[in-house]
Amino acid sequence: MKISPINNNQTSFKAVNQKYYEWAKKEMQGTKDFGELLTQLRYRVVWGDIHPQDGIDTIEAIKKLIGDSGDFIEHVLQNFKELLKN
Repeated sequence: MKISPINNNQTSFKAVNQKYYEWAKKEMQGTKDFGELLTQLRYRVVWGDIHPQDGIDTIEAIKKLIGDSGDFIEHVLQNFKELLKN
């Protein structure tokens, strides 16, 4: 699994399942409200639709596209990491 920035507007993302990244990119188009996107991703991970590691990878890949979102991203990432431990 590898996430590396190509430039500020594009991220190189290779993971086991890229469909979540594509879903996130599609959801982000035309909006600056990323809270809803992160909330949806969080629900999908909590309810088992997405594996926590895929959720973490998706957030890491779109982080630069989101920009400054305060502590919410870190809070969601921490929740996913806790789910991985259990």
